[in-house]
Amino acid sequence: MNIESLSKNINRNAPNSWRRYLLAFGLVIFLITSNNLPVEGQGHSLTIEELDQQATAYYDSGNYLQALPPAIQVFEFHQAERTRETPGLAASLNKLAEIYRNLGDYDRAKPLFEKSLQIYKKLLDPDDPQLAVSYNSLALIHYHKSQYGPAEKYFYKSLKVLEKSFGPRHPNQAAVINNLARLYEATGAYPQAENLYEQSLEILRNALGFGHPNVAASLNNLARLYHRMEDNDEKVESIYQEALDIYKQAVQTNHAGFATTLCNLGDFYLEMGEYEKARILIVRSLSIREKILGPRHPDLALSLDGLAMYYIAIGQYDNVEPLVRRSLAIRENALGPIHPNVAFSLDTMAAYNRDIGQYEKAALFLLKGLKIRRDSLGNDHPDVGKSLRKLAELYEDAGDYDRADTTYYSAVKIMKKNSDP
Repeated sequence: MNIESLSKNINRNAPNSWRRYLLAFGLVIFLITSNNLPVEGQGHSLTIEELDQQATAYYDSGNYLQALPPAIQVFEFHQAERTRETPGLAASLNKLAEIYRNLGDYDRAKPLFEKSLQIYKKLLDPDDPQLAVSYNSLALIHYHKSQYGPAEKYFYKSLKVLEKSFGPRHPNQAAVINNLARLYEATGAYPQAENLYEQSLEILRNALGFGHPNVAASLNNLARLYHRMEDNDEKVESIYQEALDIYKQAVQTNHAGFATTLCNLGDFYLEMGEYEKARILIVRSLSIREKILGPRHPDLALSLDGLAMYYIAIGQYDNVEPLVRRSLAIRENALGPIHPNVAFSLDTMAAYNRDIGQYEKAALFLLKGLKIRRDSLGNDHPDVGKSLRKLAELYEDAGDYDRADTTYYSAVKIMKKNSDP
């Protein structure tokens, strides 16, 4: 997504002071209006504006590691050259924080977002749309850390400001609606999530056209939700394919969003038993993510788990454990040991041990994942039900039929509770 095309989507009837903001929520980028003072670059001087444009270009293409050095230089310039808090300093803080967020370094991103918001609150009106950017950014940090209460609060603050600024159907509001849907999906509120995803998709298609990469991202999220809800398989595959086709036309294929959809569709094919299709997509997603996100980003764990599940499915067990151990280490380091996403790595390790007949080890991994999910998501979350179902299947394989029946009954109760209107 380039700055010029997205800027055209901002409501032309908004006050002029708002047009300097680029409100790309979920890809929160801010246009910095800074002095053209030279900074030493690679063999020649670059202005602050040129460095900012360089960081933005790398960010837009999903190359977050390459975006980091120029973004740091812009931030250091504003920090060193200004004796007071300015919009330029706040903007550089926001951009640097957004890069760290996309690199999975949430602890480094959060104080930068908070400082940026603090400056903007001093400088701007309470209904200025840049505050909506900051609220959305902080909401995403809380979301990534499974702090769903604060995340929901900040998303609604962002939406309130945006509606006052641009009305109810602006693409930037659609992006926050999409993020809020992700939160409800994560907490198991699937009907609310579905409604919001569809609302976001409609707004984006009307505002940006059917071939925009933000539309592809929205389609990916909707397909993932239907997959998670175990909805119509043909519909899931069709929506993922539509998203991939848009990415291929709209952006380079070494893009983070493209890699996400590749991995999600690969996971879907694994469940359908189409193993070679799955392997090709998952390996490609892993290659893209390692290139543009670096070796420690939590999204890598998704591709690593997918590849491990592929090897389990075809019985090549020697390849499994190193992949899952790397996945687990990445998630624990980036998210902490009790984050619910850590449980996905534990599930994969359990599947591996179950397949090789190590039932006691498999049970330990599943029980640890179950505890993490109960503690972080609540006893009635759909993922808790799925954990119990996997545990029941394991007990049945091990011949412990009484425990299998009891555990399966608990799983069915949770799944029924979440399926009832």
